[in-house]
Amino acid sequence: MNVLQMLRSRKYLQRILLSFMPVVAMLAIASLVLNSVARDKVLSLQNDADRKLLTQLNYNIENMNGIVKDLAVSLYNDEEMIALKSGGDYKQSILKIERLNKMVATSPYLHAIVFYNGKQGRFFSSLNHGMDNGQLYGALEKIMASDSELPKLQLLPLDLDGGNEGIDVFAFFVYDGLTLGSVNDDVLILTVKPGWMLDNLKALNRVVDRENDLLFVTDGAGRLLMSNDRQLPEGLDTKDVLRRIAASEQSLDSFIYAQDGSKYKVTYLSKALNNWQIISLQDYDDVLGSVRQMRWTEIAVTLSVALLAVLLSVFFALRLYKPVGHLLALVPPPGGRPSTNSKDELSLIADNVTEMLGKLKGLEQERASQWNIAKLYHLRSLISLSESLEEPAFLRLKAQYGIDIAYPSPLRLALVQIDDAHELAKQQGPAAESLLYFAVANIGQELLGNGGSCEAADMKSGHLVFIVGGGTEALEKLGERFAELQGMILRYYRITFTVTLSDVFEDYRKLTAHYNLVVRRANYRMIVGKGAILESEQLRANETNEAFRVPQELERRLTEGLKSGDPEETEQAIRSWIRLLKGFSFENMYSGLLHLTVALSNTLGEMNHHNANPVSVNLQAINRRILEQETLTEIEAVLLEVVEEVLEQRRSGRENKNRLLADTVKEIIDKHYADPDLNVQKIADMLKMSSVHLGQVYKAEEGLSVVDRINEVRLAQARVYLEQQQLTVTEIMEKVGFGNESYFYRLFKRRYGATPKEYRLKAAIDRNT
Repeated sequence: MNVLQMLRSRKYLQRILLSFMPVVAMLAIASLVLNSVARDKVLSLQNDADRKLLTQLNYNIENMNGIVKDLAVSLYNDEEMIALKSGGDYKQSILKIERLNKMVATSPYLHAIVFYNGKQGRFFSSLNHGMDNGQLYGALEKIMASDSELPKLQLLPLDLDGGNEGIDVFAFFVYDGLTLGSVNDDVLILTVKPGWMLDNLKALNRVVDRENDLLFVTDGAGRLLMSNDRQLPEGLDTKDVLRRIAASEQSLDSFIYAQDGSKYKVTYLSKALNNWQIISLQDYDDVLGSVRQMRWTEIAVTLSVALLAVLLSVFFALRLYKPVGHLLALVPPPGGRPSTNSKDELSLIADNVTEMLGKLKGLEQERASQWNIAKLYHLRSLISLSESLEEPAFLRLKAQYGIDIAYPSPLRLALVQIDDAHELAKQQGPAAESLLYFAVANIGQELLGNGGSCEAADMKSGHLVFIVGGGTEALEKLGERFAELQGMILRYYRITFTVTLSDVFEDYRKLTAHYNLVVRRANYRMIVGKGAILESEQLRANETNEAFRVPQELERRLTEGLKSGDPEETEQAIRSWIRLLKGFSFENMYSGLLHLTVALSNTLGEMNHHNANPVSVNLQAINRRILEQETLTEIEAVLLEVVEEVLEQRRSGRENKNRLLADTVKEIIDKHYADPDLNVQKIADMLKMSSVHLGQVYKAEEGLSVVDRINEVRLAQARVYLEQQQLTVTEIMEKVGFGNESYFYRLFKRRYGATPKEYRLKAAIDRNT
């Protein structure tokens, strides 16, 4: 029971065992195929042998018939036999009997030679036939009298004693003419012993080792002429067999005949001499005896081989499975318990190993992450507090964490800032900036570290720091290598970044000082622009510029331009102001930029205080937009946009007032169209203004007069009444404010192409169709 449970639980072992089973199945199939082929082959060979046997037997009969025929013709035409055949002298005839006796004695198949002498009206025959002459003559005379068209030169079966045991002899008749005209005719009759043919059948059976087969000959009517002394099988319906032979179109063929659970192989020759039928009957089991014996041998061999194959398969399966079993014992299942979902043991082992590898990989990743965190922490500490780190401690950190900073060697520090980082955070989330800094650090270390040392650290302050070491000449050309890095990152990630480079230094303790310096210089991105590579020589002019104030003339031009609504003057003042700020140091630049925004805010506030139509500008939003920009060029674009918006609002202030007036007039008309006294003057009185000015403003805004608008509303409402209510045209005209019927009809037809009554009729027809 334990073995069966073990086999059920070992699916891979089952597969190994089952993989050997096709061999057993192939052996069984091969045995069946071979047995079928052998049976067909044996039947085919047996058919050939049977056909040859029947053909040989037919040949022997034809040969005997030919010999008898030649003998009969020679005797019939022999002059010495005239006395017997047609002589009138009885004594002379008797003298020739001895010669007949000699001829019968020397022939193995002759039974008797008989002459019928028509002149004498008597029979003369050999005397050594072993039977009563009267019986022989009586049988011959009877057959001659019964059939005037008696076939001549053919073997005819003849029953001499009238029994039911078959024929006694074959008679061979020779006479002149086509028929036997009378008993006066001269006739030669040779009787042939059937035993000769039976001996021939037996001899052929012995030659082919077929002594148990039944061979028999029948005439055209199916009467048994002879057989080889074998009894017909009990219950065999010979008539049915003969009917099947007669129905066949083949003269030489064989078939399997089954009756009452017995099967026989029948081979026949249906068109033999004298239209006889030669039939061979064999027991089907005897025919296939060797095949059946071979089948049982094959079954025994197959079972033996199958048993051996099963034993060998179990042996080899266990040998092959042994390493898997050991491995299964060594590898614990996931979670400490066997999995029920695994296909087999190998799948279970694979699942276990995968889980173990996952855990190991997780541990390795966790260890690597902790190591990287520690390394990054020490790098940041080195950059921020390099003065306090002694040389032994620095060298120990280099060795422990693999910090790639050449020492002693010239060094250069670079600060990288991704441009438009706040927009990137809005679009892709706050983690996108860290991922991009990570990508820049990895690609940069591989590119910049070629031929020297390079370390990168994300300072988590919106910038990345590279510490590059190498030869002085290579460090002087570091800007070119960063330009290459910028192009690579732009191709891969579609972003730009700004680089600020420090001067070359040789002591790692100066890292912090140069870091603070490049952090300060990185602010010049606002002046130089995005994607720049900032070096100390490039910023020298700004650093030495002591100017910090903006001329009063620029502030006056900006104020007057805004107040007067002059866009060119205002834009020119802003551009000049920004251009002036680009030459300041970045501290004074911020002061001048703040001065610009304050001047702009004060001017807008003053304009709104003294203007009846104040400008709607959100100063807090403007300041926020300015602070979000990273360069003076972007700030300039924002300020120009604000100025354009302010001036546009001032220009559209009057237009907005006219639009408001037109909308008010439309509202009054929509509400009071039913008043027959509604006109331009009445609307102007409602709004406390000149009717002429109201008409001009409305037509300029809408493109049609106030009167046209009144009529348009009234006609539209009249059409609704005509379609939906059963009021008269006069009632509808009064409800919509028309006082003159002809005027109403004229306007309605001009508007809709039909009179009110025609329009109502047409609308009713359209509804009903």
